[in-house]
Amino acid sequence: MKKLALLLHHAGTAPDLIYPSLKSLNNVEIITFYIKSKTNFSLNKVYDETIGTIGPGFECSNEMDLLEKVKQYHDQYHIDGVLTFAEMLVKYCNEINHYIGNPFMSEETIIALQNKKNQRNLLKNNNIPIPKFFEIFNEYDLEKAAEYIGFPSLLKPNYGGGGYGILLVENLDELRKAYYKEGISYQNIILEGVATTFNLEEYMIGENWNSIDALADYCSVESIIQNGEIYHIGISDRTKLVSPFRESGYIIPTSLEQEKVSEIESVATEALKVLGVNNIVTHTEIKFTSEGPKIIEINGRPGGTVPFRLKNATCGEYDLFVEMAKLSLGIPVNTKVNYKKYAASKVVHCPEGIWKIKKVDFKNLEEIKSITLLIPIRSAGDIVDSYNGIEDLICLSYLENENVIELVNDMYKIDREVRIQYELL
Repeated sequence: MKKLALLLHHAGTAPDLIYPSLKSLNNVEIITFYIKSKTNFSLNKVYDETIGTIGPGFECSNEMDLLEKVKQYHDQYHIDGVLTFAEMLVKYCNEINHYIGNPFMSEETIIALQNKKNQRNLLKNNNIPIPKFFEIFNEYDLEKAAEYIGFPSLLKPNYGGGGYGILLVENLDELRKAYYKEGISYQNIILEGVATTFNLEEYMIGENWNSIDALADYCSVESIIQNGEIYHIGISDRTKLVSPFRESGYIIPTSLEQEKVSEIESVATEALKVLGVNNIVTHTEIKFTSEGPKIIEINGRPGGTVPFRLKNATCGEYDLFVEMAKLSLGIPVNTKVNYKKYAASKVVHCPEGIWKIKKVDFKNLEEIKSITLLIPIRSAGDIVDSYNGIEDLICLSYLENENVIELVNDMYKIDREVRIQYELL
């Protein structure tokens, strides 16, 4: 029987969502190494109730403790593969793979997957289309960055995701204020305790390549890379960003024309080759521009909610959790996805600013046809901040529909039907 080490982090996918899929693996024992939250006691209860139900579990105090415990377990019992769905554990997953002798990736690739400056430099030096950017190390770089990039532009942390910490600036004075705010507010959500620099980035002007006007001017490509071969298993259309730059919704499969799909997949393939990714699932965000598709960023994980949307869109036939487990164990993966309908996920955000929720009511959402699952996240008394991007979402909904226009309309209807009263802080 093969042994698979599953690495869980409280900021990643919870075990109760993963275990039902992994139970279907034949002749595989799941050993879970996990880091619980210091503040989210509801989530910790899920861990307490779930860990150990399909194999042994070992609680770890932090990432280094997790790394050492996995190595110790391997030395005694032998581990055949290691798997994580949490971006903050990709680095440690890589180290463990090297320790147990499995092919994975170079340290340079892992750094580039998590640090946007390193990633952008690699892509730029290999002629992959990306936005123009300038790395800011301190306040003395602000004028040089402004001169090089111009305005309007975006100030972004080199570690981030889901719209976290992205600020629009229109002039040098706003850039100085934004940089000061980043210094006060930013915390590394990818690598805890690691400092970051910031990029001033070109504000890309997008085009809507989709026939549905309500969709956004960017998409994401979900890919499996096994033994150096790149397979694109889906493209997600996106609903429009919520101010300032917060992701709001994801639909799979894409409704783009095949000509555009081929163009997008071609750019994604070249970018993944440049980064040297291997034996991993990736999530590549791509902007539609008059100059063609440009890479926004590449992540060493599936996109948010992708496993659930894939399963729903294929009527349960394609399970990405299972395929990632097979990938980790060196077993050939299934790269053929048979879509039978459209599946989506939709998040609701607070208005721009810092708010206290006085009252929230989700009852009206029960009448929206396409919704198959509603997950309330916030309740009265909670504090939410638009700066935190998707980290401070109000609720998450899953939707399904054979008609993509009806699906998109229902996604926007969610925003209108949630009843929330806020107090500005």
